[in-house]
Amino acid sequence: MLKTADSAFENFFKDEYTTLKEDRNRILATSIRANWLYRENMPEFDSTWHGVRDTILRAFAGHDSESLQHTLYAMGEAVLRKFPGIREIHLSLPNKHYNLVDLSPCHLENPKEIFLPTDEPHGLIEATVRSD
Repeated sequence: MLKTADSAFENFFKDEYTTLKEDRNRILATSIRANWLYRENMPEFDSTWHGVRDTILRAFAGHDSESLQHTLYAMGEAVLRKFPGIREIHLSLPNKHYNLVDLSPCHLENPKEIFLPTDEPHGLIEATVRSD
């Protein structure tokens, strides 16, 4: 999944090992792994699986993200709200970074148009969201 608008990461805790820069308008990229537990009666699996997938994708795309953690929680909440037969959902999202390419050696500007995926350190964001 990749989102090119409505994504930020600012005002986070920093220490001497922090390498990630703050950004109000950044690329948010991840892959999503989701596992969930049903309440006592398991609903129709096929339609539930497709519905949960659609709900996760819509929440990711439509959410004004302050961080990947913020979006993960919004996706979990959306699933639990739409599917009362699901007791909890566990989401696992690696934070994949894309850096702005420095074109100055070529005497060119890059007004936030060309980005390069990087393999530098990234986080694995995981959480379980439960309903009462």
